[in-house]
This record gives sequence, structure tokens and C-alpha cells, in this order.
Amino acid sequence: MSGTLSTNYFEDVEISSNNTTRQSITLSNRLIRRQIGGQFWSMKLSTVPLSRDDYADLYAFLVSQEGSFDSFTFVPPVIGNTRGTATGTPLINATYAAGQTLVKGNNGSGTLKKGDFIKFSNHDKVYMLTADVNQDTSSQDFFNIFPGLMTAVDSSTTITYNSVGFKVTLQGDVTTFKTSADNTFQLEFGVREDI
Repeated sequence: MSGTLSTNYFEDVEISSNNTTRQSITLSNRLIRRQIGGQFWSMKLSTVPLSRDDYADLYAFLVSQEGSFDSFTFVPPVIGNTRGTATGTPLINATYAAGQTLVKGNNGSGTLKKGDFIKFSNHDKVYMLTADVNQDTSSQDFFNIFPGLMTAVDSSTTITYNSVGFKVTLQGDVTTFKTSADNTFQLEFGVREDI
């Protein structure tokens, strides 16, 4: 993995949840669906108008990724942090197998909100909370997540809810920029979660 992409450059971040579902229709018109592969997040990033120096720094970082070959960390502005009041470092309280959508933890306080992104300390996948969490240091807290766990977690695993870094790779192998007569530069490109 090569570095962390600064969030200082961006005015728009469009995030998508990607699932692969195959569908077929039988002769009796019954619809059959099957999910293949796992869920991943993708983002379309658009910069503010950049000075030539800022553009050069950003573009050099992007081309050093060699298209989609390498991966890097990106913390999306605004949505990379909880909307809640959480403090502390929540700790998973048991072992949960891959596929689970509910894990229990303790050691945190305050709230996390449905729609917040979280990440577990033992792997790179990013998850979204599907229900609010009201952390109380004296009881167990329930974390409902999407998608189901990609990797098992255990009692040594902590949860990150602020500065949630997505491990991503560029979508595609061509990186393009445009410049304007006013000497500003803009880039628009896509990244996808690399898990």
C-alpha cells in the first residue's frame, strides 16, 4: 500500500455500495436471484479548482499508484467520522465468525448513528452501521453492520468510528486532468475498496 490521499482537495465525494446479484427467470416466470462475490464500496471524487502546485502534488500521487495496480488509504471528508457523540475505543467482547451482522462490544461511551462507517482493527473492510448504537460503559453494546463480517473478529479487536480509512485502488488505468484559462486544474476519478 502506498500512502494516504489527502482530503484537502475534494469538493464532492459520491459513494456507492456495490453488490453482485445474478438473476434468471424460469419458464414459469419465477425470478431466481443469487449473490456472488462480496460487497464493496466505491467512490467518485471531484476536486475543487486547484492551483498548479496542489494539482501537481495530487496528480503525482495518483500516477504513482500505476493505475489500479497499487492501493492507498482515503478517509472521506465528512462521512469518515461519526455523527454521534462517541468517545473511547470500543472493544469486541467475544469471537464472531465471518458472515455475522451483529457484534457486541463494550468500553466505549456516547452514541454512534445508523449510516456511520466503522472499521475493525484486524482487517481492512469498512462496514456501515444499520442501527444506532448507544454505548454505555457498564453494559454490552450492539453493533448491527452491513455487510456481514468479511473476517472473524475476537476480544482483541477494537472498532474505529472516526477517521475511518478506506483501503482503495483507482478504478481504471488512465488518470486524466483538465486545466482552465484561469490557471486552475480539476480532477475527477473513481476509487474502489480493495479488500
